[in-house]
Formats: sequence, C-alpha cells, structure tokens
Amino acid sequence: RGLLAVPPPPGPLLPPLLAGLKTKTALRRRCKDCYIVRRRGRLYVCCKSNPRHKQRKG
Repeated sequence: RGLLAVPPPPGPLLPPLLAGLKTKTALRRRCKDCYIVRRRGRLYVCCKSNPRHKQRKG
C-alpha cells in the first residue's frame, strides 16, 4: 500500500551513548589518581578513585 505501510526500523535513531564517558577535545587529569591511556587509537582518561572522571578524546 505504498510507503506508509512499511514499519519503521527497530531501535533508536540516535547513536548509542558511551557508558559513563565524557567526550572532550582536550583531556586533562582531574585528580592525582587519573591516568591517560591509549586504546584502539584513542586517548582515554581513567580514574579508579572517582569513575566520573572518565573521558575520551574525540
């Protein structure tokens, strides 16, 4: 019956959010326990004492 009869594709239209990461253009350590690692060609800031400090350069 035309294009109106076709159901929309399942799933959200927005890309999935990164779990608990902030995406920044300039990374910086926010406390003494933060450290910078390179994984899969990207830079990340990880923190064991405060997981809210996690960041990704992008």
